[in-house]
Amino acid sequence: MQDNDGERELVLGNKQLLTIFFAATLLCGVFFAVGYVVGGNSAKAGANTTAASTDSTTASTDGKREEPTAPAPDTAAPTTIASAPPADTGGLPSAEPRIRDNPSSSTPAPSTPVPVPPPVAAAPAPQPVKTPGAPTSSSGVFISVPEQGASYVQVSATSRPSADSLVKILREANMPAILAASSKPDLFEVMVGPYRVPLSLADAKRKLTDLGYNGTITRKF
Repeated sequence: MQDNDGERELVLGNKQLLTIFFAATLLCGVFFAVGYVVGGNSAKAGANTTAASTDSTTASTDGKREEPTAPAPDTAAPTTIASAPPADTGGLPSAEPRIRDNPSSSTPAPSTPVPVPPPVAAAPAPQPVKTPGAPTSSSGVFISVPEQGASYVQVSATSRPSADSLVKILREANMPAILAASSKPDLFEVMVGPYRVPLSLADAKRKLTDLGYNGTITRKF
């Protein structure tokens, strides 16, 4: 070290230069290692964050798919301006024409007709069938043969002419009464029918009850 006019001159030897060089090299290596470690950790954290957000987005997309939304129908009806005939207003501006309301909102919806079931037709009154060789009375009531597969309401089983009189009374009351033979030769069965619908059969029994004939028997042939 030399001192020339107040100035100092520092002279370094080879040993000092090598020492300074190795110290600087060591500091650069330390700074490079620290930067490499910090950069690697930041890259890993960013990759993990990106992967987690990608997985959550995929799971939410797979778990819930958005359904396409149908466009709302355009229910607003176009409004029309009612035209009015020109009138002489004496040079004054005419009033603005009124806008007619939406006709679809004021027009009532057509009512749907309710189908009415057809009425159940009553069974036609049977015509008496005359059995060849069957006895008749003076009143003209013939002995009929019950129809196979039909149901009848037996009102009574009595002898003639009481059976004939009962048949006439029931027919006057608009009941389809017939006279049929029974297993006993001296008795005849007074029955009302035939009926093929259970509802008509129940209606006939109710009418007989209203007429005062209780204890009727339902028979099917």
